[in-house]
Amino acid sequence: MHSGTLASAYTDPNYQLDIPFGARSHWIQPWRAYLETVPANRFLNGLGVVLSSPDNADLVLEHLARHGIKLTRIEVGWGNLNYEDESLTSPSLRAALQACKKWGIRPIILLNANQGAPCPARYFYRTVTAEAAAGATSVQLDGTTGLVLGRSGLSNLTGYWAAEALITAIDGHTVTLSKPLPKAIPANTRVSMATLKYRPFSPPGTPEGEETLNGWRRYVETVARYAGEALGTADNRGDKGFDLEIWNELTFGSNFLYINAYYRPAPYQYNQDVVWGNLLQATVDCARQAPGAFSGVQVADGFASTIPWPSASNQPVGIGAICKHPYPRDRSFPVDDDGRSSVNAQLQLENRGWVPGYRCRFPEYGGTAIQTEHLIRDMSPLTTRIATDAHGRQARVADGRVVECDTWITETGYDPHGYGVVDAPTALTLKAKATARTLCFYLQKGVKNLTLFSSGAGDLEYGIVQDNFIDYAKSHKAYPDDDSSYTSPALMVTKRIVDLMSQGLDSALMATRPLQVTSISDAHDHRQFDGDGTAAHPPLYDRDVLAILPFEVNAGRFVIPYYVMTRDLTQALAPEVFTISLKGVNAASIRARAYDPLNDRDVPVTVDSASGNAITLTAVAADYPYLLIIDDDGGT
Repeated sequence: MHSGTLASAYTDPNYQLDIPFGARSHWIQPWRAYLETVPANRFLNGLGVVLSSPDNADLVLEHLARHGIKLTRIEVGWGNLNYEDESLTSPSLRAALQACKKWGIRPIILLNANQGAPCPARYFYRTVTAEAAAGATSVQLDGTTGLVLGRSGLSNLTGYWAAEALITAIDGHTVTLSKPLPKAIPANTRVSMATLKYRPFSPPGTPEGEETLNGWRRYVETVARYAGEALGTADNRGDKGFDLEIWNELTFGSNFLYINAYYRPAPYQYNQDVVWGNLLQATVDCARQAPGAFSGVQVADGFASTIPWPSASNQPVGIGAICKHPYPRDRSFPVDDDGRSSVNAQLQLENRGWVPGYRCRFPEYGGTAIQTEHLIRDMSPLTTRIATDAHGRQARVADGRVVECDTWITETGYDPHGYGVVDAPTALTLKAKATARTLCFYLQKGVKNLTLFSSGAGDLEYGIVQDNFIDYAKSHKAYPDDDSSYTSPALMVTKRIVDLMSQGLDSALMATRPLQVTSISDAHDHRQFDGDGTAAHPPLYDRDVLAILPFEVNAGRFVIPYYVMTRDLTQALAPEVFTISLKGVNAASIRARAYDPLNDRDVPVTVDSASGNAITLTAVAADYPYLLIIDDDGGT
C-alpha cells in the first residue's frame, strides 16, 4: 500500500518556465522541467578536478586519471608573463601540461588578470620617509628613479592589489597618488610597489584602452602557443588538446578590469562592464586569426561564473560555453528568507509567501529555485528570458541557425568544515556523497565539463585528493604500488561509477532513447520540510526530490543514478523504499539491478510489473546516488 504519490507529473516544462527571474520556489524543482537520456560517454568525458597542488603534478594527475578524471583546470595568469619580452617561461606549468598529455587529461587553461598580479609587472620596495596620514594624496619616498606615471604605484594597501594607488605626478621625492591613502603610513615604513606593463582596462577607443586590449591579445596567443608546445600538439592540424576559460570570478580580484577602481574621484564616465564582452571578442578574434594555434580549442566565458546575466544569446559566436561556480550555500529558512516573491506548489506567484523551515547544505543548491539565479536556465534545452536575453543551451541563433552554447562548471565543491564538521573521516564521507551527487546531477542535466575544486584543498575542506597522497607526492617520484590507503572516498566513488558506466560502452552513441518517469510513490511520506496545511504550501516529500538521471551506455543498457536530493547532506538519510514507474524500455527483455558505489555492493531492486515499453520497480534510495542498471536487449 502506498501512502503517497507525486502530486503532479514528474516532468513538466512549467517547472522551469513558470518561475520568473526575481522569484524563488521552495517547492517547484526546475531540474524536473525536462528529462533527457544522456550518452554515458558524455559523463565519462566531463569529469574534472582543478589542479591546485603544484608539487609533483605528474603523480597527482596520474592519481586523478587512475580514478576516472579526464579534465583539469590550470590558471595561467597574465602576470605570469615576463615584463621585458612578454614571454612565458614556467617549468612547473610545462611539467603540469606534459603530465596532462601523459595521463590523458585535458587541461582547461584559465586566462586571468587578478589584480594582485594582473599583467607583466616589476615588483619592488621603497621606503616612505615621512609620515603620511590616512586620506593623504601624496607621499615622500626614498627614491623615485624608474617610476612610471600612471603605471607605477603603491601596492596592497587594502588587500592583494598591485599598484593599487597609481602615481600621477613626481616632484623630487614626493609622489602624487591617484586616490587617498586608506590608512596612515608611518615614517620609515618599507612599502610594496609595482610597475605595470599595461594600464588597467580603460574606456574602449582610447589609446590606453586599445594598448591594454592588444596586450591581452598577445597574452592569449602566447599561452596558446606555449600550451601546444608543452602538450606536443603544436604541429598538429587537428585538436590542440586544451581549452580556454576567460576570467575566473568577478567576486574578487577583478579591479584591473576597471581603470576607475584605481582613482578617486573616477576620471572616466562610461559603462565599465563592456570590458567583459570586449575581452571575449578579443580572445575569439585571436583564435580566428591564428587557427594553427587554436584548432580544436573551445573558449568559454568565465565572467559568467558568479552572475546570472550572461547567456547563450549574448555570447559571441566562437564562445563555446558559459562557466559557472555554483558553490552550495549554508542557509536556514525561514530566518534567511529575504522577502523575495515566491512560486508556491501550485505554480502561483506570491508576494512574500509563507516560508517553510529547513536547512540548506546540499551540493545541487545552484540547480534548484531556492535562489532565483539558478543554473537550470542556462543548462536546459528549454529557452527562457531574463529581460531581453534568451537563456538555454539552444538560445543562440546566428545567421538563422541555432549555435549551441554549453555550460561548464569550472569550480564547485563541498566544504564539510564550513558546515561544522571537525573530523576527517566524516568530512571525507560527506565529500564522497557530495561528489557523486554533483557529478551525476549536473553532467546529466546539461553541463558538459565539470571541474571540482580542488586537488589539494584539505581533507576537512574542499580537497578531492586525500592529504596523505598530496604529502606522498611531495617526496616521491614513483606511484605507490597500492594506492588504496591514499585514495579519498570521493575519488573511489567516482572510479566505481566510471567503471560501471564504461562496461559495454558505445563511445560513438549520440542518439539515445528517451525515458519517462510516469509515477513515484512510497509508503512512508518522509519529507524534507513540513507544510502549513494548505495545498499551496504542502510538505516537500522525499519523492518530490527523488532525482532520476538516465544515461545510456549502449543501445541495450541504461545506467540511471537515483537518490533523494536531501536539503542537508550533513544529516544522513536512512535508505528509503520507493515504487518507480518508467516508460521507454523493452519490458519483455528487462533485467534490472542496483548498485551502491559508495559501499561497493548491490542494493535491493525488484521488477513489479513489465509490459510493452513500461516497467514498475520497487527500489531502495539513499541520500547519494545508487546506480540502477537496466538491460533490455536494445529495445528490440
